[in-house]
Amino acid sequence: MQDIVFRKVVAERFGGPGVLRTVTAALPTPPPGHARVRVLAAGVGFTDLMARSGDYLLQRRAPFTPGYELAGEIVDLNPDGPTPPGLGTGVAVAAALTAMGAYAEYVTLPLWQLVPLPDGLEPRLAAAVPLDHLTALSLLDTHGRVGHGDAVLVHGASGGVGQAVGALGRMRGLRMYGTASAQGSREALARYGTTFIDYRHEDFEEVLRVREPAGVRAVFDHIGGANLGRGYRVLGPGGVLVSYAFSGRPGRMVGDTMRGAARVKLMGLRPGRRTALSMVPREIAADHEGYRSALAGLLALASRGEITPRLAAVRPMEEAADVHGALERREISGKVVLVPR
Repeated sequence: MQDIVFRKVVAERFGGPGVLRTVTAALPTPPPGHARVRVLAAGVGFTDLMARSGDYLLQRRAPFTPGYELAGEIVDLNPDGPTPPGLGTGVAVAAALTAMGAYAEYVTLPLWQLVPLPDGLEPRLAAAVPLDHLTALSLLDTHGRVGHGDAVLVHGASGGVGQAVGALGRMRGLRMYGTASAQGSREALARYGTTFIDYRHEDFEEVLRVREPAGVRAVFDHIGGANLGRGYRVLGPGGVLVSYAFSGRPGRMVGDTMRGAARVKLMGLRPGRRTALSMVPREIAADHEGYRSALAGLLALASRGEITPRLAAVRPMEEAADVHGALERREISGKVVLVPR
């Protein structure tokens, strides 16, 4: 094995989309327990945009390469003990990363992080599965602990995580309500049987007071601020508010995130209802086998068409800055996947 010369996208410093540059680097032979993977597609998430701007709590240093999810092909591997089932040179895999780095032609990853693709699953579709759907599983199962027939409220229900919750929640027989405002949201949510609440013209507290007078089982929140208290109020006895992201002021996102997380924990001290924080990269790092089993199950669902991530665009990796800009301007609605030329 020898070094591989490859290209990757780097955020040279924190700032706007213009800080993203394509650079050339060398990838040495993998250390024990790792493999080198040729990236076929990398998913773009809003956490990437937050990290690039310096507003993401888990990415506090620059330069760095964005991206938490990918699909690719194993080039070579260096086992350190038994190799996880199904892995070998030439095998197509998907991965959710515990640290950013997916916007690249090649990456080196631990073997435990690589999950084989089912036969026939297109890598571009596979790359859109890990982050949103693992987050949805974290919300529904790990923290929400919801069961058949439970009522849940999903904020931002037309976004990537929201639609993943909708798809998996439908399989669990949940009664779902979703706040959104983007054009076409009503139709998009109807596919999952989710009741659409247009937060620009409707008060979700009033809607749920009528539709669910006993309260909902779970609220999934990515907004924070005053929304936390309002979401807590619509919970029924024993319900849970799960926060998986926080909005905040430009340039002050880290501080706002920390204050939001502290508020969620304090709210959880009240009797009768729960609160929880979902941080998927840390959950993946803490439970390798659980991660592998969950992602393998999600990929199997995608291969059978039971979950269908909506790809809004497939763009060359070198156009990452343009993609970030278009997402920030809301010119693209849906999942974007970057591919090497």
